[in-house]
Amino acid sequence: MKRLVVLFVALVAGVLLSVTPAAFADGVIHKVSVGGADILAPPGSDANFSLSAVQYADGTVTGQWEDTVFGRSVPAVALHVEIDCLEVVGNDAWLSGVITRPDSLAGLTAITRVRDNGTSANDPADQISFTFINIGATCTDQPNLPLVDLINGQVTIQ
Repeated sequence: MKRLVVLFVALVAGVLLSVTPAAFADGVIHKVSVGGADILAPPGSDANFSLSAVQYADGTVTGQWEDTVFGRSVPAVALHVEIDCLEVVGNDAWLSGVITRPDSLAGLTAITRVRDNGTSANDPADQISFTFINIGATCTDQPNLPLVDLINGQVTIQ
């Protein structure tokens, strides 16, 4: 009986090991991340712009994005967005979702666009757009949001 149980466990483990890597490999379509000090040099810096999003083969998108608006020049407003839409075309990505913070903006939609221009010192700077709120567009619309160079940080689109 012990031998049968060990054989069964080994068989199940073998099946899981042979199927699971393929499932994970095929499960993620795109990953997008941005981390930086935003687009304006201090002292008027907006302070922070960061996001991380994953698009899965079944069409679902998960992620979060933070944008500290107005930074150090006036009282900061930290926007937090739950990302539910991601479109990638070449080295451009559009992301949109629902604002969860601050309470005064909760429930409104936000959209942004980012561009990955590479990682080499010889490459042009990566770019982001501002966070646009309630403009009536989602990422699937791929609006031509104006892009500005990141002063530091990195956009990664996979």
